[in-house]
Formats: sequence, C-alpha cells, structure tokens
Amino acid sequence: MTALDYDQLAAEYARHRRPYPGLVEFLAEFAGVTGDSTVLEMGCGTANHLAALQRLTGARALGVDPFPEMLKAAEAHGAALELRTGRAEEMALLDLPEASFDLIFSVDVIHYVREPGRYFEGALRALRPGGVLCTATDSEEIIRSRVPVARYFPSTVEVELGRHHAIDTLLAELRAAGFTDGRSRVFESSYELTDATKYREKAFSSLHLIPDEEFESGVAALTAELAKGPIQANNRTCAVLARRPE
Repeated sequence: MTALDYDQLAAEYARHRRPYPGLVEFLAEFAGVTGDSTVLEMGCGTANHLAALQRLTGARALGVDPFPEMLKAAEAHGAALELRTGRAEEMALLDLPEASFDLIFSVDVIHYVREPGRYFEGALRALRPGGVLCTATDSEEIIRSRVPVARYFPSTVEVELGRHHAIDTLLAELRAAGFTDGRSRVFESSYELTDATKYREKAFSSLHLIPDEEFESGVAALTAELAKGPIQANNRTCAVLARRPE
C-alpha cells in the first residue's frame, strides 16, 4: 500500500476536515471532563476534536502527532493546546507521567497502528484509575455505506477494509490490555453535499490509495450528479470505549 506523507496533506485536512457531530460533547460527558481534567489526543493531526474539547471544557489538552505540518495547522485553532511529536504505538518514548490523564482518545488513527494492544497498554498506564480511552474508527458497515465515497469511489471499500481493525478485535485487545467496560457507539449525521471540492482535493486518505483512473471518473460522476442538485451524504464514526479499572 502506498505510504502517505501527512505533512503534505495538512493543508487539505485543515481546510476540509471537521469534528464528527456529537462526538466531542459525548466524550466530555462520558469521561466527566472539566476544567480540572487532563486529556490527551493521540494522532491529533490538525486537532479539530482536541481544540473543540478544550474550548468546551477548559481542560488541559495535550495533542501528539508524528507530522510537524499537522501540528503547525493545529496551532491555528487558537485553543490552549500543548502539542508534541510522537506516535501512538510508541507512547513509552513520550515520557508521559503514569496515571495522569482522565481521557485519552484518537480519531481515525488506529488503522495506522499495526499493534493496537501495544498502544492500549501504554494508554492504560497513562490513564488515571477510572479514566476513559476512546478509539474512534470505522466499522465494516460504515466503510461499505459511506456516501459519497463508497458510491463514487468503490475501490476505497477494499482499501479501507484491508487497513482497518475489526471492532470486535479492538474490544478484545482492550480487554487483553487490562481495560474494562468495553463498548462501542456509532455517531452519525447526514447532510446535503453541494460541492465536490474536498473530494477533488483528496481530503480523505483513501482517495490517495485507489487507481488514478477510478479517482478521475469518480470525481467526474460526482460533479455531474451535484450539477443536478444536492446529494444526501453521511458522516459516521464508531467510538470504541473502555475504562482503566478503579
């Protein structure tokens, strides 16, 4: 599979990507995040979710990502964020104090982590007793039913299934790492898509991983359909949740 350089994609992500509707508010309530809390987003990218959570709660917020240009874009939020470079599966190298976070979360990141259990073990050590770990990712059903991506760029389905961990596998890895209260919850919304720009500019990584011919024909078909009027699109993620035992 083609390796992607997210430093080169940072501008497109900052321009087009937004928090999943309802996810930030849910995490704040589920994890009991307040102004006295400390939260960590692993693989924060442009930090859309972390910045929204920090503004909502006033919590101390740390974001970690391996790509400097992504972190540079994250600074533009104007929220009170601490940002540093690092990778989810290498949490031990970040020298994070044990039992120091009330919430650790990642969004659209875990499919890049070859050994999720290694990341989960590091997160368990860094969380306070009772702290929450959230891994927002895509289930098979979400991947197969994306609109417009799966409809106009069908090769993305096999690409995404090939790199995403199954939800049941993640829940099993969480149990093996020592987490309890494992569960999953889908967040979804629909909206009227009126413009193909974010697809034309490949603001979704899977569009970089399909044949050029399919990408071009998909953009053409999507543009032609939008010329007739808005398309009902969807925006979905599956939050895999667990707690460090008290």
